[in-house]
Formats: sequence, C-alpha cells, structure tokens
Amino acid sequence: MKMAIQDVNLLCSNCSTKLTLRLRDSHGNAAQATSSATDLINRVKVEAFLGNLALPQAALVSDINNCSTETPFLLLSPTAVALPQVPSTNLIQVANDISVHMQCIAAIVGQFKWRKVTAIYQQKNSFDLSNGIITLLSDSLQVVDATIEQHVALPPISPLGSPEFNIEQELAKLRNNTNRVFILVQSSLELAIRLFRKATQMGMMETGYVWIVSDEIASLLDSVDPSVIFSMQGVIGYKTNFIDTIDTFRTFKLKFCQNYGAIYPQDRNSNPSIFALRAYDATWVIGKALHNQQGNVMSQVLLQNILLSNFNGLSGNISFRNGELAQTPTFQIINVIGKSYNEIATWSPTLGFSKKIPRQIDHGSNPAIDFVNDMPELGPIYWPGGQLTVPRGWDFNMMKPLKIGVRACGAFHQFVNVTRVQNGTEVTGFSIDVFKTALKHLPYPLPHVLFPFYGDYDEMVQRIHLKGLDAAVGDMNILEERCHWAEFSQPYVKSGIGLVVPTKPDNTKETWMFMHVFEAKMWIIIPSFSLFIGFVVWLIEHGENPEFGDGSFSQQVGTVFWFSFSVLFFQQKESLKNNLSKVVLAPWFFLIMMLTANFTAALTSKLTVSQIVPAAKDIETLRRENAVIGCNRRSFTCSYLENVLHIKPENIKHIRSIDDYPEAFQKGIIKGAIFVTAHANVFLAKYCKGYAKTGPTFTFGGLGFAFPKHAPIVLDFSRAILKAIEIGEIEKIEREMLSSFNCSASATTNSNSPILGLRPFAGLFYICGGAALIALLLTVLPLVKNRWSLSYTQEALKIRGVFSLLFLLLNRSSSGPNLQQLKQNSDAKSDDHVETRAP
Repeated sequence: MKMAIQDVNLLCSNCSTKLTLRLRDSHGNAAQATSSATDLINRVKVEAFLGNLALPQAALVSDINNCSTETPFLLLSPTAVALPQVPSTNLIQVANDISVHMQCIAAIVGQFKWRKVTAIYQQKNSFDLSNGIITLLSDSLQVVDATIEQHVALPPISPLGSPEFNIEQELAKLRNNTNRVFILVQSSLELAIRLFRKATQMGMMETGYVWIVSDEIASLLDSVDPSVIFSMQGVIGYKTNFIDTIDTFRTFKLKFCQNYGAIYPQDRNSNPSIFALRAYDATWVIGKALHNQQGNVMSQVLLQNILLSNFNGLSGNISFRNGELAQTPTFQIINVIGKSYNEIATWSPTLGFSKKIPRQIDHGSNPAIDFVNDMPELGPIYWPGGQLTVPRGWDFNMMKPLKIGVRACGAFHQFVNVTRVQNGTEVTGFSIDVFKTALKHLPYPLPHVLFPFYGDYDEMVQRIHLKGLDAAVGDMNILEERCHWAEFSQPYVKSGIGLVVPTKPDNTKETWMFMHVFEAKMWIIIPSFSLFIGFVVWLIEHGENPEFGDGSFSQQVGTVFWFSFSVLFFQQKESLKNNLSKVVLAPWFFLIMMLTANFTAALTSKLTVSQIVPAAKDIETLRRENAVIGCNRRSFTCSYLENVLHIKPENIKHIRSIDDYPEAFQKGIIKGAIFVTAHANVFLAKYCKGYAKTGPTFTFGGLGFAFPKHAPIVLDFSRAILKAIEIGEIEKIEREMLSSFNCSASATTNSNSPILGLRPFAGLFYICGGAALIALLLTVLPLVKNRWSLSYTQEALKIRGVFSLLFLLLNRSSSGPNLQQLKQNSDAKSDDHVETRAP
C-alpha cells in the first residue's frame, strides 16, 4: 500500500489533494481491529478505509460510526461473502465470490471421484463465517456426488494456548477414521504451517492420504520457508491466476522485492502474492477515485467513483458488482513437490479443468486467456508418500467389519437362504455367491459379517440410512424410492416384472394345424410361383404339343391351372416335347421336393408334440376377469399390482414361499402370479410343467446391493461386479442354479413350434424364377419378331410382286415405300402382260 501511495502521488504530482496512509496493526485481534477502525474514522477523520476486516466486522464498525452511506470500506479479505443482513453499499470486498472457490474445491474432489471428505477450518474470531463456508462447500460437493463426512474447527492461535496440542488431538481423531481426504478450507498461514508439520510427525503425510489447500494458503507458498514446503509434499491446492508477464508487473515485482529485502534481509522468498497485488490495486482504486473528484473531497462522491472503477490492475480487471470484484477468476491447480510446486492445470467456472495457453497481452488491454479442453485427467500428480496413483480416499484397514444385512424370510431361498447351524447362522444362495465373487475382485480385503434381517427390503434399506446396517445383500430390486435411503451398486442381474400363469392344451387351432407350418406369405408365394411356371411351360409347348395346344380358350386356361396344380404333387400326365420346358421344370421339381420334405418334418413335429398355450394372455385379461393374482409376501410387487397395474386389493394374494404357488394354482386360489424376472426363471426351472410366462415384462433397475449414500465402497463394488459379469462368472453361477432343478417339460407352447418362412428357400426360388424368366423371353421374342414380319409379308403378297416383297423387306427399317404406289405399278405391269398374250 505504501508503494501504491507513492506511485499515485507521483503520477498526480500537480493535484491539490494527496493520499496519506494512516496505518494501524491489530495483530490479528478482532477487538483491537474494531477499535482502531473506529479511531481512524472518528478521530483521524479518514475519507476511506482499507483493511483486512471481515464483512460482519466492517458492517459493525460502519453502523457504530453512522457511516453506512458515506465512508467507503475496501476490505482485503481472501474471499468475498454475501450477507443479506448487511445492506450497506459502502462495504466493498476486493475479492472474488467465495462460492467460486468452493466450486473449484468440489471440482477437484469430483475429478478424482472421492465420495467423502473431511473439512478443516480455523475459527479466527467472533466475526468468523466458517459455518456458512462449510455450508457452501457442502452444496458444491453435492453437485459432484460427494459429501462432507466430518468437519473440524481449529481454535485461533493464542500466545496463552498450546496450538500444537490442539492440532495433535484433532489429527489423532482424524487418523482413527476411515476417511483420508482432508480439505483445509480456511486457515491462517501460521496455523497451516503448524498443521502440516504436526501431520508429518504423525505419519499423516504418507501414502493413502490426500490434502487440499485453498487459495488462502496456496497463494502464499511462494513466500514460505523451504522447510514448510518439505512438510507439505504431495499437497494439492488452487491459487488465483494473474498475468505475470506484463511490464507493469515486472516493475512492481522488482520494487517490491527491494523494499521487502530491505525490511527482511534474512528472508529470500519475497515474491508478491495475489493479496499484495490486490492491496496495491485497491489503493489505486482510491487514488483514481480521488483524482476524478478534481479536488472536491467528499466521502459520498468518493464512494460513487470507487464503485464506478474499471481499469486493469496488477491482479486483473478491477471493477465491482454487488460489492465485490466483477471479474470471474481462474485458478491454477498446483501440486507441492520438491522445493516448490508444479502447476498441473487451470480451472475456471465456465470451462472446468483446462490447459492454459496465455496470449500476448499489451499493457492496458483486457487480460485474456485461451483455454483448450483437452485434459481428461490432471497430472502427473505426486501424492503424499510419493505415489503417482490416485489415492482411494479412505483406509479399509481402519474399518470395523461391515455389518451387512441379508433378508432371512424371503420367498425364494435359492437367492438368499439363512439356516441355523451349531455356531450361529449360515447364509447361502445365488445372491450370496455373487457377493462373494465380487469380493474377490475388490483391490483390498473387506472385513464383514452377514447379519440376518427379519423384515422386507424396504425396511432393510431404511435401516442402512439410519446407520443400523452398513450394507444390504440379496435379491433386492433397485427402485427409485429406495434410492432416497441408500446407494446401490451396479446391477448384477437384469430385472423386470412378468406374469406366470398355468398352461392349457391348444385345441382351437388343431383343425387348421397344417396351415401353421408355413408363414402366411409362403401360402401366397408357392401357388403364385406354380402358376407362373405352368404358364411358361404352356407357352413353350402349346405350338407343337397337342396336349397343350388343342381346345378352346377356356380349355387352354384350365390346362394351365391343372398342370400348375398337378406338378406340385408330381402328378402331371402331360408329356413335354420341348427341351426348354424340361429346363424350366427341373429346378422347380427340386424346390417342390425340398418344400415337401420340410413341410412333412414340421407338421410331424407339431402332431407329435402336445400344443399348449397360457391360460391367460396378460395381466389386463386377469384384471378384466376379476381374477386373483399371487405375489411374494412383503414384496414391492404386491404394491406394484395395486398402485400401478390397478388390481383390486382383494384380488391380490400374498404367497409365503415359492413352493406354495403350485398348490395355490391347483386349488384355483390364484389364476396368475407376478414375479421379478429372476424369480420367474427360477420358478419355471423348478416347475417347468404346466406353467409359462406371458404378457409384457415391465422393466426395472435390476438386482443390486445397497450401501450408505456416498459410501466410497460403492464405486469399487460396482467395478468388481462389472468385472465378474464381463468374464462370465455371474452367468456361470446363474446357470448352475437353474440347472440344479431336474425338470424337463414334455409339452411346448405354440410359440416354440417351427414355422417355415421364405428365407431358407430364397435361393431356390431365385433359380426357378430366373430359369422360367429366361425361357419366357426365349419363347416370346421370336413370336413377337415373327408377328412383326408377318404383317409386312401379308402386305407384300397383296401386291403380288416378288420384287416388291424384296424391296419392302430391305427398306422396312427406313421410312419405307409408298405401298399404294407400288400396287399401282404392279397393276400396270400386269396389264402389259395381258396385252402381249392376247391373240
């Protein structure tokens, strides 16, 4: 600020009003800071206040001294907060909105997919806004599906207290927890140095730990001792980005280092931070506003000029909106390593993580940065302990055995079966086998205890939310309502709801059973093709074969139809004279033979296998008939029948076990049963005779395992399930479960009967059609040609002249001679011949 005062007064050497700096050092004491500010306003009569007061503290000072609309307060806090209860317009925060800072922290957490974090902050004084900051961080973390598992408040450093002891106590508590992602949200540099030194001593800067520091600490790392950097190895953080390549910054930095070195000659780290740049720029704000008043020093006018400020300072563009800096900040993501830190990326609220490519910037122009969004990952990053792989974010070695609930009273014991043994309980079943298979693919051992739960799955999921259980395993459907209480893994089996009904013999179609051997289009194609073949053969034979050529028009048509029909059964009696006809019929005979053989086989299959159909078409049919439908007791399928499918409550029968369904069907208690897909497959595998699935399947989320919301194990478990699915382990377990039922059905439904279509015979049809078409062309083209030539021949014979006929044939392709003229010439010649022969 002293440097800025000198520069402002030097620039405006001819101005009548000069800036004077009145300094007060409160040594971090809130009460002393309030008292000093009051003294400066009332006794010294300052025209503007510039200092590091918290917004509530500055509001209190402004209200006490009745200057809420006059004396401008420029606050140099690290972040700008918004307080609705502070309407004063003279309180200007030379900082960026704190919500952007919290978004950056959340983006880092989301980038590495950590689900739970621990927030650490320092309670500085009675005007501290830590609770509001934690709330903002929690809201930002929810966007990336993360949450604050615990937040720790460290007391302010006091000469009378023992800060190391307090820090050690809190770190010991954190070390005993499973979470390993720690965020230092708000802290003084002094407390941060003590914190990281103590964490290093306690082994909390080793492999597996994650430490994130905010801009308040990261922006000061250029001015700390190397021993501090050594204790922070592997820490990541973010710092406000500013342009350090312009000439004005280089000049300022040189002068700053000279002044700083003169005061602290033993300190070699003297690089200016963003906070020093903002203090310099804030002083210039007051200087420019004062210069614009042209000697008329009035606080209210000065405040208006300050609010209208708009210039490019060392820290960036200086303009204000809603009492804070208007420019949206960008942050450099840093990783402490070695003797300093690496800049690994840039983050902005609009572009997210990006590589930074600065453009050439002229002094006085708008600072601008180009971004390229081609960084899917941040890195390389050296984490605490020197590891390069991203830490998991939690320590399973600190975990107590998970208390995993398994339903002990389900209807299908093939999935979860709880039996009592001498030493306790034994849990088996398909879902348990899947769970154990997934455990093998986890990258760490997972201590757990399977705990029998005598309730339904809804109650068990709610018990997870109430922390009575750590997880739930079983044939549990992933439902939207359950997702409010817990988080589910990747489904290990697809799921839906379907209807199972008894079957009955299909007597309605036995009369016309042969019609169902071929598809409908085949019954059209075969006779149509046969008629075409018969017509082509008749056309070839009728000229020289009396069996095809004799008779009237109606007899000829009958001959075509009869020949086309009889040839299908190889019963034609007409003999063929032309070899072209035999070429047409040869492939057709072969095709008929193939069709006959396949028709015989398919019809035999239909006659020898009993035909059955479902007793009801779908659920809507049962609903119209007012029939009773069974469902598993205490299952969501029962409520689904009532609330979604609109089945009357009195028509819903709750069934206790899978073995109770056949009896209910046989006694007529129920006409159908609704199952999830996996249960239906098991039921039909065990009772394959007399039952079938029918109607549409209503799709659901699948069968999965439930965990507490935001539990970091969910992602690992989902990956383990996907791995087991990809290598076929879960399919193998399911196949073994279904094959354990020795049930073979002697009947089949019509839907499984063979129906012959065009595709298997398409090649033969193409050959027959091609041969017939070629034969047709070979027969028709000569006829057309002969008919065309005959018309000219008949005309020439009328002229009775051989010469005229030859002339006519030679010129028929041209415009042709005048036939009438030729006739007259011929008649004249005939008369001459008569005259010469007369006596």
